[in-house]
Amino acid sequence: MDYETQVVFIMTAMGVAFVVGIAVMLVIRIPEILEDKSRLNVTDDWTPGPEHQQKTPTMTCLTPYDLRIITSHLEAGETIEGFGRAFFLPHRAKDWRFGTALEKVPLMVAATSRRILLFEVTLLTVHRYRFIPYDEVEYLQPPKPAFIGMSGRMRFGLRSGREYQFGFYGPLFNDEGMRQEQSMAAHFRRIAPQFASSPVPRTSAPRAAA
Repeated sequence: MDYETQVVFIMTAMGVAFVVGIAVMLVIRIPEILEDKSRLNVTDDWTPGPEHQQKTPTMTCLTPYDLRIITSHLEAGETIEGFGRAFFLPHRAKDWRFGTALEKVPLMVAATSRRILLFEVTLLTVHRYRFIPYDEVEYLQPPKPAFIGMSGRMRFGLRSGREYQFGFYGPLFNDEGMRQEQSMAAHFRRIAPQFASSPVPRTSAPRAAA
């Protein structure tokens, strides 16, 4: 085989490998592409927050302030298992904005002994919130441990049909923030076996939204 033939052969093989790789990626993504997103990450029906703009301290860790927001919504006898900042997946168009990294993380998630607490936020301003008792959860895919102590994505669905999927911010240079996020993720992994690990096929008419 002469040099030119070798070059043609190698380029053809690379082209075929590229096409096959693209085809494999598309096959993997098909379920996600075809997924009905109308029930995913909807917050329009969450309870409106106070909306007053809280002053955010500069060059200060926000973890104690987040904890204060969360504890103000606990019920008697309810305990916090952990919490963290998160972002919706897929990213919503309205979350693409100018600002600091935290300003682009629109969700605060807390695990308690009884509920999942979700807050839609901009820094310390709570726009909306949704508190979900565990008995309303139909399936739960907890965050897996990820790179250097961070947490992977989480997804869960409610008996009403609503579904939520998000990734976690992972505040690497905030020891208390990382501890709280890891504690929350570990709690979700502990309770996950009591729920289904994936959505249950629905053959009946959709139920009312939560």
